[in-house]
Amino acid sequence: LLEAEESFCNNDVEAADTYYEKAITSAKHHKFVHEEALAHELSAYFYLELGKREQSAEHFMQAHEKYLEWGALGKCDSLLKFVEFMKKLWH
Repeated sequence: LLEAEESFCNNDVEAADTYYEKAITSAKHHKFVHEEALAHELSAYFYLELGKREQSAEHFMQAHEKYLEWGALGKCDSLLKFVEFMKKLWH
């Protein structure tokens, strides 16, 4: 996940995309729900920055599901509010 963020900061979109997916896959494989949630959330911001709304929305929803599974209800509410706010801006 750190490699994904570093690549994103360095504008290496292709590497960042690969590293985000690897982070998600690894967290899922090891059953690290909180890490999977964070990886989805950061991936969602990455895609949002690139203007890829559909991919961003999918990762935000996956993050929401994983935060819910983890029991981070405040984070779930925060994500939903953010997504609703962004939807209003897009229309």
